[in-house]
Amino acid sequence: MNLLFAARTGVFEALTVGLGYLNQEDRLETSSVFGNMETEKTGELIYLGKSGDNDVYCVGNKYPDIVVRINEEINSLLGQTDSPLKVIPVSVAGSESVYLLSRLAMLPLAGSFFAARAKSKTLKIKDQLVSAGKNLRERNTAASRAAAKPFSPEQNSRE
Repeated sequence: MNLLFAARTGVFEALTVGLGYLNQEDRLETSSVFGNMETEKTGELIYLGKSGDNDVYCVGNKYPDIVVRINEEINSLLGQTDSPLKVIPVSVAGSESVYLLSRLAMLPLAGSFFAARAKSKTLKIKDQLVSAGKNLRERNTAASRAAAKPFSPEQNSRE
């Protein structure tokens, strides 16, 4: 399965949560994608790496919940009950200003000033974003380890 972290910004919030999920948050500041507004403008998926059998991506969209809905609708149209793509919308308190700064960063001439501010703001809330990624990983790992049928010690003694 592939995992896609969708946030209002792909090169700030979604990237940071995705790297937190992969336990690679130390790559954030050295990543060529971090704060790269040209990458953000393309709207394409950003490959972050592998987690077990899962390929992990991130993307930015003004309405991340719509990405989830589109994925669900496509799977419904195809009649798939088990999707090869799990879209995880990302929303962390305090990240609203990052989105505004990222939009201003797309302005000609003054854009680099706002991109630097968006990076700075992201780094201030980095711990929250990384923590959200790590929490998602723990929940995902716990769900994949869950047995289809609960084990009962009584069943074992009867067999």
